[in-house]
Amino acid sequence: MKTNNKNSKVRAQDIAKVLKVSASTVSRALSDHPRISKETKERVKQVATRLGYFTGMPEMMNTEKTEAVVVMVPSIESKIYRQVISGVTDSLRKNNYQTFIVDTIGNNDTINSFFTTYKKYGISGVIHIVCKRNLPDDLYSVPVKDALPVVTVFEPDSYTGFSSVLPDMFQGIHKLVNYLQSLKFNKIALVLEDEDKPEDAIVISAFETAFEMSKLEKMTLTVLYNEGGCEQEIEQILTRKDPPQVIIAKGTLTAMDIMGISENLGITIPEDMLLIAMDSDTQTAGLKNNLSLLKIPAYEMGYEAGEMLIKQINNPDTERRTEVKPVSFILKGSAIRMQ
Repeated sequence: MKTNNKNSKVRAQDIAKVLKVSASTVSRALSDHPRISKETKERVKQVATRLGYFTGMPEMMNTEKTEAVVVMVPSIESKIYRQVISGVTDSLRKNNYQTFIVDTIGNNDTINSFFTTYKKYGISGVIHIVCKRNLPDDLYSVPVKDALPVVTVFEPDSYTGFSSVLPDMFQGIHKLVNYLQSLKFNKIALVLEDEDKPEDAIVISAFETAFEMSKLEKMTLTVLYNEGGCEQEIEQILTRKDPPQVIIAKGTLTAMDIMGISENLGITIPEDMLLIAMDSDTQTAGLKNNLSLLKIPAYEMGYEAGEMLIKQINNPDTERRTEVKPVSFILKGSAIRMQ
C-alpha cells in the first residue's frame, strides 16, 4: 500500500492562509488552547482535516513561543506613554502573556522594520501607541496582509481598520468649561506639545465642541506648542494687554515652569490667573503642589487595549471597535477662585 506523505507537507501557515488567521491561532486551536473559542477550533480542525494536516506534529505543540505581545511606543520618556504601558502589562500578565517594548522613537522606518521581521519572534499581536496624526498609507500593510491582531492607543487621522482606545477629552473639558463659564472667564491659553500629535488635536477639538455647546461665542483660545520650548511665547502672552485668564498645560513639568515664569512676572496664581495641568498620574502629577488637573486615563487606556487585543488573538472574528475612556477634571488650589 502506498503511504500518503501529504501530511508532512502541510504547515500551520497553510491552514492560517486558508482561514485568514495567524499561524499562532492555528497552533493553539490544534492544541486545544483554553483561550481559543470552540468555533475557531472547529474551523481550524475542519480545514486541517481537509488539507491532510496531522495534528500531532511536534512543531505545533510548543505554544509558549507564541504567547507574546509587542507594545510599540514612540518614547519611553513620556509619562503618559509609560502609564499606557503599565496598563497593557498588567492586562497581559493577568492573561499569561509576555510583553515586549519596542521604542520606535516615533520613526516610521522603525515601525516598518518591525512589521517586516515580527514573524521571527513568535509575536501574537501588537499594541501601537500612535504619536502622529499623519502616517504613511502603507504603514500597516504587513499586519493587514498577515491578519496580525493590532490595537492602537490614540489613532491617526486616516482610517486603519484596527480597534483603538482613545481618551474622551470632552467629558473633563466640558466640566472645566462650565466651571470657567461660572467664573465668567473667556480667555484661555493651551500649551500643548506638538500639533501633529493625535491627543493634542483631540484636546483642541474638545474645547471647540465644549464652547459651541455652552454657547460661548466670545470665548477665545490661544494655542502654543512646547515641542522645542516656548518660554518666550508664554512671557509674551502673559504680559500683553489682554492676557489669558486661564492657562492649561500638557504635562506637570510644563505647568510648573509656567508657574515659575508667572512668579517672576509678579503674576499670582490663582488670584491673577488660573493654572491647570494635563497629566496621567495623580500621585506624581503635581497635585501635591496644589495643581488642578485634567487627568488623562492612560493606565486605563493601556489596560483596555490589552483586553481588546487578547480577544482578537483568541478569536480573529472579533468585531473591531473604538473604546473611549473618560478624562477627569480635578479641581485644586491653582484653579480655585472665590466667586
